Amino acid sequence: MDEPITDFELVWRAYPRKTGKGAARKRWEKIQPDTELVQKILDALQWQRLQPQWLRDGGQFIPHLATWLNQERWDDEPLSVPQAGQKTINSLRAIYGDNGNTH
Repeated sequence: MDEPITDFELVWRAYPRKTGKGAARKRWEKIQPDTELVQKILDALQWQRLQPQWLRDGGQFIPHLATWLNQERWDDEPLSVPQAGQKTINSLRAIYGDNGNTH
């Protein structure tokens, strides 16, 4: 018989960077998240996994799960800053030059 999957294992499986599992488990045990917090963590990972800083350079900037838990990153909010398209960037470069200065 297979053992049931723990909440920690659910989060570990959802987390894109598989580094420092022991440290992450220790932090998890210290937090002792209830069912509501586990769901909040999983929901946060859904959108955070798609953020540009997590996708850039092969995931180089994804924090270790222990760090993410320690900083309570599940309370972060998605960036709401609009991204400029390449056409807009090219237009601005044409107006201001490559370095973006107006002088």
